[in-house]
Amino acid sequence: MPRRWTRPDLDGLLEKQYGLVRRDQVLGGLPDALTKGALRWRLERGVWQTVLPAVYATHGGPLSREQRAFASLLYAGESAQLTGPAALQLHAVHSAPADELVHVLIPDRRRLSPARFAAVSRTHRLDPRATAIGRMAVVSPARAVADTVRMVPGLDPNAARTLVVESLQRRLTTLDALQDELRDGPKRGSLLLRAALSEVEQGLRGSPLTQLRELCASNPALPTVRWQPALIGPDGETLPTPDGWIADTAIALEIIAPDLDPSPEAWTRRLRRQQAFTEYGVLVLTFTANELRIDPAAVLATIVRAYLERARAGVRHTVRLA
Repeated sequence: MPRRWTRPDLDGLLEKQYGLVRRDQVLGGLPDALTKGALRWRLERGVWQTVLPAVYATHGGPLSREQRAFASLLYAGESAQLTGPAALQLHAVHSAPADELVHVLIPDRRRLSPARFAAVSRTHRLDPRATAIGRMAVVSPARAVADTVRMVPGLDPNAARTLVVESLQRRLTTLDALQDELRDGPKRGSLLLRAALSEVEQGLRGSPLTQLRELCASNPALPTVRWQPALIGPDGETLPTPDGWIADTAIALEIIAPDLDPSPEAWTRRLRRQQAFTEYGVLVLTFTANELRIDPAAVLATIVRAYLERARAGVRHTVRLA
């Protein structure tokens, strides 16, 4: 017998929305919707509180960081995306600067004024790579970094550079993606972002990744290597971004760099990263910066040998470029 469809109740909605609700949600569309009088009674007696226009918290006291972020999205409405430091925090970026405001993006066809802690920006560039984190639409790390550097007043050059470096070292994004954001984004506030990217790019010229690029390019036995490409699985699922990618034999090249986060959680993330590749038949070759500096010939020999062996075996895989 088919299950009867039932409308969600208010308690269920509040559980999903961090104890927050918008006026139109609570006054209609639910089997236990409130009357205007019941809503006013809760607000007047402090059982609930207004945190943004037409957005209510069903408790007294201050909001958590997640509640402030979700409240801003509720206020911004349909198609809104979280960006700036709040987005960086949800991406677990440790160098995200403190900011009293929660920055949200809305389509440029809409008009909405900022309110209290919700800073609303209209844009014709909603992020197509936004993802859902904790029931919130959050822009990609590249967009979050770029918007943070542009939007946070008083951010100093060292903080901007640290933010860029962390996002690259932890492979949250790539230099190409950040350069794309610089090129395609608004010019206002981009001077600091441009300077940070230029400084980081100059530092990367002698980096282990540059050494690996030059090493692979020096051997005619290797095909073209894609550097820090966005990869997806057969059903469109996002895979980790390797430092190097040999597509026809599904070989990922990884460089172990000093980790900004040596915690057990960071180690677990590295293991899951490896497992994500393995599940799709990808061979991961991992090298340290010391190996590249001390014995580059051995590194190259390992890559060439693995490539030739997998090419002869006719390795098949379903990973493709995004």
